[in-house]
Amino acid sequence: ALRVSCGRSLHNGDILAPMILVRRAGAFVMLLGSVVANCANNDSAKNVVAPVAGGAGASTTGQSGNPSSAGSSTSAGGSGSGCGLVGKPTGTVQIKVADGNGTMRDVELLVPASYDSKVPRAVSIAYHGAGGVSANARAYGLQDAPGASDAAIFVFPQGIVYKSFGVGWDDTCGGYDMPLFDNMLAYLKNNYCIDQARVFVSGFSWGCDHVTALACCRGNKIRGVAAASCSDEFQDPKKASTYQNLACPVASGAGIRFTHETLGDPGYPSPMFATTLSLYRSFNQCGDTSTATSPSPCPSFNGCRQPVVDCPYDGLGHTTPANFGKDTWSFFASLKAP
Repeated sequence: ALRVSCGRSLHNGDILAPMILVRRAGAFVMLLGSVVANCANNDSAKNVVAPVAGGAGASTTGQSGNPSSAGSSTSAGGSGSGCGLVGKPTGTVQIKVADGNGTMRDVELLVPASYDSKVPRAVSIAYHGAGGVSANARAYGLQDAPGASDAAIFVFPQGIVYKSFGVGWDDTCGGYDMPLFDNMLAYLKNNYCIDQARVFVSGFSWGCDHVTALACCRGNKIRGVAAASCSDEFQDPKKASTYQNLACPVASGAGIRFTHETLGDPGYPSPMFATTLSLYRSFNQCGDTSTATSPSPCPSFNGCRQPVVDCPYDGLGHTTPANFGKDTWSFFASLKAP
């Protein structure tokens, strides 16, 4: 899969020069001259809560100053055992969650200041690209879309080194990052009041590869997917049927919005985007025709079990469009229950 890395100073994390690192035949090839918007640093967030090691039941100390620990899930519906619990931290919260290997992973939460433990909130999980940090995913800007910050708990996990390809994600159904997704949801369900029917995921480049995997491997737990610039995880780049995770173990209930350069970009040359779109259409059993939607240029395919919207941009390159956060949140908000 394409791996994107933002060049950073060894001293203070400042960006030196955006670059693209592409994995080809087990090696990295540097492609210059492509600026990745997601490389922008975010300002340090306020109200950071120090993490205490633990898994999906990790304990944290919140604004109230009292330790809180996750209980067991008691609900299979729209909310979990976190509904009704008081004293949970809001603002920016740092937690530790176990992945499938038992490695404790850093995860950042943005919990609305208006959080009410009696009102279930949506969950939006954003995955950064290659060599990235959670701040890169925060820079997608979904939480800044109108109405979004009060409507959801936003989640930004940190990738780790995958094999010889640097920091990123394990995109296989049997890999260690699928249990990370499960455990993040379990932590939220046990500590906060969430709507389990409104779980959304987004990702760019390697993060996009990963949300594609989630749509296949965990599609029954996800309501919406925002995929930006991927995927090359096909044995034959012209055949969606050769995607590495097929056959998907669950039927997808997720609407999908796919944003990309029209034909291909420096890291994902043609026909990879066309093949990825075919894969998404197969997930949701879409027909061959489409209908124009707003904003342009984003037709929605007809006959789909859940919406599949394709947003090809001429001249975009390997990045996200300016309104990615706003348009993505609008798409998520439009999705109805299966």
